[in-house]
Amino acid sequence: MFSLSIEFAIIDLTNPAAREWTKDIIKNNMVEEGMGWGWMHDFAEYTPFDAVAFDGTDPFLNHNDYPKQWAQVCQEALEESNASHASQVVHFMRSGSTHSPAYTGLYWMGDQNPTFSKYDGMQSAMIGLLNGGMSGFTLGHSDIGAYTSINQLKGLVHLYRTKELLLRWIEMNTFSDMVLRTHIGIDPKEMYQIWDDDATAKFFSHFINVHLKLKDYKMALMKEAHEDGVPPVRSLLMEFPEDKEGKKLSDQFMLGPDILAAPIFKKGGDKRDVYLPKGHWVHMFTHKVYDFEQEGGWLKNEDSPIGSPLVFLKGDLLE
Repeated sequence: MFSLSIEFAIIDLTNPAAREWTKDIIKNNMVEEGMGWGWMHDFAEYTPFDAVAFDGTDPFLNHNDYPKQWAQVCQEALEESNASHASQVVHFMRSGSTHSPAYTGLYWMGDQNPTFSKYDGMQSAMIGLLNGGMSGFTLGHSDIGAYTSINQLKGLVHLYRTKELLLRWIEMNTFSDMVLRTHIGIDPKEMYQIWDDDATAKFFSHFINVHLKLKDYKMALMKEAHEDGVPPVRSLLMEFPEDKEGKKLSDQFMLGPDILAAPIFKKGGDKRDVYLPKGHWVHMFTHKVYDFEQEGGWLKNEDSPIGSPLVFLKGDLLE
């Protein structure tokens, strides 16, 4: 048997004194002493069901409300801070409940395994982003290459980040995320890193430049998210609700109304089928043109070598 458990404490934020103490820590140690422009505002999902809250709140209700409290106390601290850059600090969370988005501008999809899987790997990060977007959590992202590595039971359980997975995750997040962020992982020596060879570093640099070229487009989408609650990253169901074929798909996504991406979610894969809704589409990297004038259609076994992901621009975006 093995355990990955850690010990930690949870602050009772229903206690006004504890709440003020927490805000002082954030203001003085995190912001005003210049610790950074943002951080993972982690945890908040583990409040015990038998916890006795200071204000007597039912522990089951407090369990669900605590992620909001944890986000709220951070937001209040930033608003009360005297630091000139406090309004620009980005705190991002993985936990959340119904009212959390009012206090947190950015989420991440938690701690995936370094696999391509839709159950707790690369594809699950995309699915979480799409589902979260439809539930009010408009801005999200994931750890590029995943976080959780496992090397236990004398090698019988061995999950680690490969170079291939890292490169494919970089491709996906360039288009699925407003924020590009890597993570060294829970056991860095077991996880392939962006600096492990020159080619990987140059690959990441190239896609950072692609991300920057999309700045104006992404900024407009974030403005729309702020004003109307429409997520920048959308399922085909959301963008093309009348398209019976597109609404079935959970392995493609839209970045706004004009960019469609179909990542590779298979180890060793370099081809896949892609569904394009009705319209005029241009492959972003090969510049091949696809017209579906009457209705959407499938592209079978489309090539997707590493470095040339299947990303399509609607014709209107190019005009």
